Amino acid sequence: WFMSMEGLAKQALKVVDTGELKFVPENWTTTYRQWLENIQDWCVSRQLWWGHRIPAWYDEAGNIYVARSEAEAMKQANGAKITRDEDVLDTWFSSALWPFSTLGWPDDTWELKHYLPTSVLVTGFDIIFFWVARMVMMTKHITGKIPFKHVYVHGLIRDAEGQKMSKSKGNVLDPIDLIDGIGLDALIEKRTTGLMNPKQAESIAKKTKKEFPEGIAAFGTDALRFTFASLASPGRDIKFDLNRCDGYRNFCNKLWNATRFVLMNVEGHDLALDHQQQPSTGACVVPAGEPRLKFSFADRWIVSQLQRVEKEVEQHFVDYRFDLLAQAIYKFVWDEFCDWYLEIAKVEIQTGDDAQQRGARRTVVRTLEAILRLAHPLIPFITEELWQTVAPIAGRKTHNSIMLAAYPRADLSRVDEACEAKIERLKALTYACRNLRGEMNVSPALRMPLLVAGGGVEITEFAPILQALAKLSEVQIVDDMPADAMAPVAVVGETKLMLKVEIDIAAERERLKKEIEKLEKQISIAQGKLYNEGFVARAPAAVVEQEKQRVTDFSA
Repeated sequence: WFMSMEGLAKQALKVVDTGELKFVPENWTTTYRQWLENIQDWCVSRQLWWGHRIPAWYDEAGNIYVARSEAEAMKQANGAKITRDEDVLDTWFSSALWPFSTLGWPDDTWELKHYLPTSVLVTGFDIIFFWVARMVMMTKHITGKIPFKHVYVHGLIRDAEGQKMSKSKGNVLDPIDLIDGIGLDALIEKRTTGLMNPKQAESIAKKTKKEFPEGIAAFGTDALRFTFASLASPGRDIKFDLNRCDGYRNFCNKLWNATRFVLMNVEGHDLALDHQQQPSTGACVVPAGEPRLKFSFADRWIVSQLQRVEKEVEQHFVDYRFDLLAQAIYKFVWDEFCDWYLEIAKVEIQTGDDAQQRGARRTVVRTLEAILRLAHPLIPFITEELWQTVAPIAGRKTHNSIMLAAYPRADLSRVDEACEAKIERLKALTYACRNLRGEMNVSPALRMPLLVAGGGVEITEFAPILQALAKLSEVQIVDDMPADAMAPVAVVGETKLMLKVEIDIAAERERLKKEIEKLEKQISIAQGKLYNEGFVARAPAAVVEQEKQRVTDFSA
């Protein structure tokens, strides 16, 4: 039995031409077109045990009756004895009915009216014709609608060596085993059972022992989901590396521990949730004049960064760039929130006045609550668990589940570039202090004084935070570095920093001499380019400017 395809294919091409149906990435539209523009009639009959039976009957004279039911076929045959065709329809034919048959078709159901077309189909590129195109053709022909608006096409998961996962190769990884973990013996048994060629069992067992000598550790569902989101770049193939799961399990642990830290510092404390701050000053004042809340430059910085990442995440969802989405959330949570803001907030909570402490506590718990909602689509289980505790404290328990709470939306009026610039300066100073410690092989456990010259009033504000972040015993602000000082000096803009520590002067002079020679060599290379008229004339303006900046930076 054959099905005429030309008319159906034209309809399916038209919905792409008009933009009704879009492929992401867009280049897969070409594959879709190539199939449909060169389509042939489809042999839809199969000799299988299971499937939708071909709706055709034969009488003893060989006449054929195609009907909706046996009763209708008998009516056509005028009561003659009839026999149904033993073939079934191709599995892809039945699959092509999926978008509307699951919604109650052929009855005119509520679901059919509300959920056809659906928003997006997620699928692999290898079945664009076999399934996607056929769903479009059948749904359009039978219902007059498209089955879905977007088709998001992901790559195929391959093993770490780039090989396609298959039973015969014995390189299949079951997601359940990555979630729950599996011992070596059980993994070998799983990979060597039901092979098409049983002789391969020994080599597969040997390879499995080498690759997973301890079996596979349990990573949990969230870590696995996050891993696959991070790998979802718009290519044909996805090389799956188990080590990536380890990294994202560590991320989940980091989020859990960060939440524990936040709860330890905010539970049972007054967060002044009934008051709103004044945006211009970052302060909140009750009628009596007592400042209930003060928000530091660090509080305003993390809120500003949160708006930026919320905006970025929104765009990545629109673009179906789940890899960039995972990267943006990972970077914000791990680098900005955990590694920087929590450390700064810790200092503010320990050293600030009541209003500053309230500001820090309120900011830290509300930022965390927003992070949990932001990360929920990627890591649903851990975020639900944590949100149930965090949301009530933050005054944001709006629903019984995080699934029903509003997804974060950026408020770009809360972006504060001045505070962002301030934090960048603080980071640069902290890195400089850490580099000094590293250069001088100072033990991380040893706290020592820091001399700081230049930088203005900002340095006074930074001092307690710098002391904590760089593990210093104190920060001494001086007019200039002592002339007889015998320790390396780091320069950050207009600010000079020096650790007060006894050093081996001869060894330090030798180290500095090498450092100077290295810098002079870099200056010479950059100046050589700038003195070359051909380079200056031909190179892009940005490249020339970069070389000039290198000379300035290395000279400083």
